[in-house]
Amino acid sequence: MSLFKQLWLAIIFLLILVFGGSFVVNSLSAKRYLEQQLYMKNSDNATALALSLTQQDADPVLLELTLSAQFDTGHYEMIELISPEGDVIIRREDKQTITDAPGWFIKLLPIEVEAGRADVQKGWQQVGTLTLRSHSRFAYRELWQSTEKLALVFLVAMIVAGLLGNYLLRIILRPLDDVVTQAEAIGERRFITTDEPYTLEFRKVVAAMNNLSVRIQKVLTEEARRLEKWQRQAHVDKVTGLTNREPFMQTLEAALESDDVNATGTLSLLRISGLAQMNQIYGRRTIDGLLGDIGKALNGIVATHSRWAASRLNGSDFALLAPRSTEPEKVARNVQEAINDVFRHRSMDSDVKLPVATTVYVHGETIGELMTRLDGALLATEKQRESGISVAYKGDMQMLPMREQMAHWRGIFERALQEDKFTLATFPVLDLRKNLIHFECPVRLEWEGETLSAGAFLPWINRLEMSSVLDQHVIDLALRMISVRNKPICINLSVAAVVEPGFPMWMSERLSPHPEAAKLLWMEVPEAMAFRHLDNFKRLCQRAKAYGSKMGIEHVGHQLSDIGQLHDVGLDYLKVDASFVRDVDTNVANQTLLRTLCTVGHSVGVKVIAEGVRSEAERDMLQELGIDGITGPVVTIEEN
Repeated sequence: MSLFKQLWLAIIFLLILVFGGSFVVNSLSAKRYLEQQLYMKNSDNATALALSLTQQDADPVLLELTLSAQFDTGHYEMIELISPEGDVIIRREDKQTITDAPGWFIKLLPIEVEAGRADVQKGWQQVGTLTLRSHSRFAYRELWQSTEKLALVFLVAMIVAGLLGNYLLRIILRPLDDVVTQAEAIGERRFITTDEPYTLEFRKVVAAMNNLSVRIQKVLTEEARRLEKWQRQAHVDKVTGLTNREPFMQTLEAALESDDVNATGTLSLLRISGLAQMNQIYGRRTIDGLLGDIGKALNGIVATHSRWAASRLNGSDFALLAPRSTEPEKVARNVQEAINDVFRHRSMDSDVKLPVATTVYVHGETIGELMTRLDGALLATEKQRESGISVAYKGDMQMLPMREQMAHWRGIFERALQEDKFTLATFPVLDLRKNLIHFECPVRLEWEGETLSAGAFLPWINRLEMSSVLDQHVIDLALRMISVRNKPICINLSVAAVVEPGFPMWMSERLSPHPEAAKLLWMEVPEAMAFRHLDNFKRLCQRAKAYGSKMGIEHVGHQLSDIGQLHDVGLDYLKVDASFVRDVDTNVANQTLLRTLCTVGHSVGVKVIAEGVRSEAERDMLQELGIDGITGPVVTIEEN
């Protein structure tokens, strides 16, 4: 029972108690007063009537007429005249039931009044004794009416007190609502703070909970800074500020193996011809400053796009990875112009040549294939001794015009939705005891006898702005699968699910008829999208958790400085990007990063899951680092 109801019952009980006490005291006092008044009236009436009969010489006829007339007034319950010998001379008595008050009330408060007595004489001779008792129904009527008025007053007082108490209770208990909201938020791993109320007891509770939330926020912020620092030390070139070759190649490999919109994109390779000679001419310090400016220019391009990455592969070669981009020449020109601006700013552009090779990568290609293609194109461009751009296509196939490609894919998607050609693949995600956490279910497209992976068609879904439609369809597929398998199913949502205002409401309408299935539904969004649209992501999480669904972030690790912002989101899990899991058994820097990330996640009750685990050695190291679950090639369905 809520505290509000308990206080309401306490008020009602108190008012009833006060009414009962007042009723008892008032009724007993009124009863005693009425009994006294009736006794005095009986005595006075008996004396007056006896005197009147005495003055009439106690004539028998007049006695009977007078007493009968007096009784017929209706004010007496009994009039009796008894002779000195004890014989009844005249007796009149009203035996009708009293109807002026309820029977239970009469039994509860019986009015017992002694009759009035007086002697009737004839001269010096006693005729008899007159006994007279006034009717008590008038007293019961007054007593009952008094009780009714008292009850009415208390009823009105109870209603007024209830309304006033309701208003005051809401004011008094308003801070308690905030306390409950904060406690529920902490239970959902959302460490929020609220204003301290004026009520002393509530203020102490809120202050303690606020301190807890603030400490958690500080821990997350400090650990996020530490993680970012370690990541920069291990993954970033000190001279240029760009990603080192090894982590860049791991990121590229993870993109090629990914099953989302990042599985297709552009990779560009730029070479600064004659950098070694320039180093001899200008000196190491000047060239280091030049390289630092080049790194800032490339990082400026990368910063405006999620999951893009730039690296210095060796002394004079730079690479830029642009997931989701299908315009290689445009990306390459931006890179070339950004570096040219650096040389012009330093007045060193007269002799510099910047040949660029660029290509489009697709899901399933290998790093070897890409680099071979780019190296050949770059070498051919460099031989021309010009700052040219060479677009290297896979094989002899040239890309169709973008408009034709988009029209082609739009037709495929519209038919696929109508004919229900989208399906969900299932890959188990297990904890380190090989218990099922959930099935990760990327979307697939069954088209013309071929099963297309998400990485093959999601980039086109994204370009055609059909992501929200596909997200809705995927949720329907997941609910359908849960109803059949009764197993936890995890699906990937696009940025459209986060940014479109109507999507959370649609999700509520779809989940509310399926409360049991909703509890087995897990949903995740990419790290970049979650942090870029954090407020919208929080609202999506709150809506999903209202139905018991789990929410998480995938591909975590590229924006570690933003981890501190997750203190009030209410996440259930984080999935670490596969690029940080690659060869983690031998990569000390990534071991440190993942160990700290696990500590941070566990401190706020969040599971940390590793993506793309490929070997038993990686699995064993992840277990030592504190990872809660794994997914990837090493995890097979037989382990479930």
